Amino acid sequence: MNIVELLANSADVKPVEKREVIAKAIQMKSVTIVDIQTARNVLNDKNLAIVFEAMEAVSGKYPELADLGWLIFVQGFVLSKSNSLKREASRIVGNIASMFPDDLETVMQYLMCNTKNESTVIRWGSAYALSRIIQIPKYANSAFYDVLTSLCVQEQETGVKNQLLNGLKKAKKLRK
Repeated sequence: MNIVELLANSADVKPVEKREVIAKAIQMKSVTIVDIQTARNVLNDKNLAIVFEAMEAVSGKYPELADLGWLIFVQGFVLSKSNSLKREASRIVGNIASMFPDDLETVMQYLMCNTKNESTVIRWGSAYALSRIIQIPKYANSAFYDVLTSLCVQEQETGVKNQLLNGLKKAKKLRK
C-alpha cells in the first residue's frame, strides 16, 4: 500500500476511513515503519496525523507489532509544532513504552516539557505516556516517581491529574 497515494488521491474518503485502512495495513504488515518514515518526507502535518492516529490505534491493541524504530520515529514528534502530532506521538509512546524500558530517557525529557504546555490535550497526552512509563519497574523505583508525584500535585486539570494518579497508583505497588 502506498500511504502517500491513499492520503493524496482520495478527497472523497473521510479521514477516519483513511485511518482505518492504514491501521489495517499496519496490522497486516503491508505498511512498515520504514514506509511511514519515507512517506513523512512528502506528507503534510494533517495527513501525517492520520497516519499517527492509525499507529496509535494499532499500538494500543497490538503493541508487540511496534519495534524500536517506532519509538525512535515518534519521539521526534513529541515536540512537534503540530498539536495533533504531539498528542498522537505521546500516546504511541505510552502504548509501547513497556517494550523499550532502556530507550526512554530522551522521550521522557520531551514528555516532561509538554507537561507545561498550555493545551490540556497536550498535557493529557504526555500524562498518558508518563503514567505508563512510571509503571515500568525501573522507573517506579527511581526518583522519577517523586517527579511525577510533584507534577500531579501541581496539575489543575482533572483529566490530566487522573492520568498521572492512575499511573502512580499502579507504580506504588511495584516500589520496593
